[in-house]
Amino acid sequence: MLGVVRTLTALDRLLDVLPLLADDMRVETRFTVAAGSEFATNLTEQLHRSGAQVVAWEDVGKDFDLAISPSGNGPLHELEVPVLTLPHGAGHNKLRATETGVAEEVSGLSRTQLVHEGRVVPAVIGLSHENQLPQLRRQCPEAVPRAEVIGDPCYARLRASLPMREQYRSALGVGDRELVVVASTWGPQSAFGECGDLAKLLTAELPPDHRTALVLHPNVWTKYEQLQLETWLRTALRNDLVLVPRIRKWQAALIAADVVVTDHGSLALYAACLGKPLLLAAFGDREVVPGSPVELLGQRAKRLDPTADLLPQLTAATPVPDHQQLAEMSFREEPVQHLRELIYRRLELPEPAWPARPEPVDLFTPR
Repeated sequence: MLGVVRTLTALDRLLDVLPLLADDMRVETRFTVAAGSEFATNLTEQLHRSGAQVVAWEDVGKDFDLAISPSGNGPLHELEVPVLTLPHGAGHNKLRATETGVAEEVSGLSRTQLVHEGRVVPAVIGLSHENQLPQLRRQCPEAVPRAEVIGDPCYARLRASLPMREQYRSALGVGDRELVVVASTWGPQSAFGECGDLAKLLTAELPPDHRTALVLHPNVWTKYEQLQLETWLRTALRNDLVLVPRIRKWQAALIAADVVVTDHGSLALYAACLGKPLLLAAFGDREVVPGSPVELLGQRAKRLDPTADLLPQLTAATPVPDHQQLAEMSFREEPVQHLRELIYRRLELPEPAWPARPEPVDLFTPR
C-alpha cells in the first residue's frame, strides 16, 4: 500500500488509518510525497523522522495495490495504481483554497480536484457522512459512482479515548487545573491569524489554577517553523504555555481540555461533537461551505471577546447547543469497520480474523 502525502496534515490523517492494518504482515505500507503544495517543505525529512519507508514520486510504479491520499490535490493522475482519497479534515466543510482566496467549490469534492483530462482519477472517494453525497453530485456528478461513506477514523479514535481522559491530563501535568486549549487553523481568518497574542493574554490573565495549551495547524508550523513560533510566543511560554508539537499530539490535548477556544478548523468540529465547552476566537465564514456542519457550528457557538475579561468568558463557556445532532450529521457510525472493509476489498485480501476497533490516541507529555 502507498500513502500519498502533500503536507503534514495529510500525514497526520494517514497515521489514523495505519492502525487498521496493525499485526497484518501481508500488508506493507510505504509513503511518497506528491509535489505541488507550498506547505511541503521538509516533508520527506518528517516522514523519515516518523520512521516511514519513503519512495520517491518518480520511482512509484505498478508495484502497489492501493494508494491512499487524504487530498484530491496533486498529480494523482500520474499514479499507475488505484487511489482512495480521504477527507483532508473533519469532513468536507471548507471551500477549495486558491492563490487569491477560495473558489466556489467544496474542497475535496470539486471537479477541479477529482477529474483530469475528462477522467475521474480516484478509484474510491471516501466520505465521512452520507450527507456529503448531494454536494459531490452537484460538484462532480461523474464521480458519484466512486463514492463510499467510510466515516472518520480520527473522530472514532477521539471517542475511544474519552474514558481515559484522566490519563491524558496526568501525562500533560495538568493536575487539578483547568486546561484551556487554544486551537487555530491556518490562514488570515484563523484564530492565530486574527488574534496571534491570545496565548499571551490567556497566560497573563488566567489564575494559577488554569493552564493554557496552544495547538497550531501543521501548515502554520511549516510556514514559520519552531524558532519563529517560539520567538513570537516567548512571553506565553515563560508563563507556562504548552506549545503542542506540530503532529500527532493535538488529539491528547483535546481529550484533556476543559475548554476549547478555536475557529473554523477541523479541531473545532471534533471538539464540538465531543461536547467540549467551546468559544470561537475567530471564524472564517468566507472559507466555510454553506449548509455544512462547520457553518452550523459557527452559528451556534458563543464568541470570545479578547478585549474583555477572559476568565468570566471561559467560566461561562458551554458545549455547542445540540452538539449530538452536529455529530450525527458529521460522522458515520462504525467508521473503522467500514474503512477496513474497503481497504481489504481493494487489496483483494480477506480481512483479519480480529475485530476492527479504534485505538485510543497517543499520550502526550510536554518537554
